[in-house]
Amino acid sequence: MKRVNRLFTDEVHLGTIMSFNKGETIYQPGDPSSCIYVVEQGRVKLAYLDDSGKKLTVAIVDQGKIFGEMCLVGEKTRKFLAIAVEETIVRRIGCNQVWHLLNRNPAYLLELVELFGARIQEIGEIVENLAFKDLQTRLSRQLLKLAGEHGVQTENGILIGLQLTHQELADMIGSARENTTLALNQFVREGILDKSRYRIIIKNQAKLKERCQVAY
Repeated sequence: MKRVNRLFTDEVHLGTIMSFNKGETIYQPGDPSSCIYVVEQGRVKLAYLDDSGKKLTVAIVDQGKIFGEMCLVGEKTRKFLAIAVEETIVRRIGCNQVWHLLNRNPAYLLELVELFGARIQEIGEIVENLAFKDLQTRLSRQLLKLAGEHGVQTENGILIGLQLTHQELADMIGSARENTTLALNQFVREGILDKSRYRIIIKNQAKLKERCQVAY
């Protein structure tokens, strides 16, 4: 997706810059879907919100990446909740502006298709995990994914470079916070992890991969 993102970055006149505080809602289910967003600074969480208010996190969108793109394929109202994970700046670009830009640069349509494919793959993995995997397997997979996307190598292991509460991690794997805490504590006792309130370090990645039951 680098080419699409660079295109939007180069077109600095395009769209409207918006700032959000940590935890602030960018859009919510039912809002009109008429623009895409580019993360200029910070991170954004996309989550499914059911009628009871329970959240299931589907993606963390980093700086330089795009979200809200389903408006380009006919989405009329938002299906997901978008929340700033930290102090965040985004650029909002209307669908008509995006299509005008892509019509002038048709080579970038391929990268846009790849973005849609990546989103579909993410949703498919979430459905598979919820339907067929137990809690510890789901947690292992999520921790490895976070390590791959946000990991920082330290002398003690791989530090996940996101401040995550147990509730936020539970929202990522479709679990209750209490059960997620129990599973994390089990991994700590086994020497797989080290954790504090907001910090997680993977000390034994090989063992975590074994618990994951898949090849990474």
